[in-house]
Amino acid sequence: MKYIKISILFLILLLGVSATLLADDLGAAMKKAKKEDKPLILYFFTNYCPYCLAMDQDVLADRDIRTFLKNKAVYLRINADKRNDLTKFYSVRGYPTTSFLEPSGHRIIQIPGYIEKQDFRKVLAYATGKHYKTIGLMDFLKK
Repeated sequence: MKYIKISILFLILLLGVSATLLADDLGAAMKKAKKEDKPLILYFFTNYCPYCLAMDQDVLADRDIRTFLKNKAVYLRINADKRNDLTKFYSVRGYPTTSFLEPSGHRIIQIPGYIEKQDFRKVLAYATGKHYKTIGLMDFLKK
């Protein structure tokens, strides 16, 4: 029963974020981010990672965060088990890892591990508001 609930939640999450693209569409996601002048957010996960599942349930399933990702960013989920080439390219060493990239593809920041909901919202604001051009993330978070 628990696995059924988890599976349903995962499907809702995938269907709820219509801006989400498949990992095979990294090139399309980069083009879309550049065209729409939105940051590209790469979320690296594995199916067996308990922290990934917790982040999916506690953070990424949040309606406001899903809406924000859909409207203000290009969000791409990457299953690290299927795309080892991308985990190596982006120097991912643990899961989950969230990379925030400029529309050009230049890395803004990469955060390993589970990110609390309120912190994830702040980092989204930092990336989408282009605050990284004038202030470091730690100083931004102190505001």
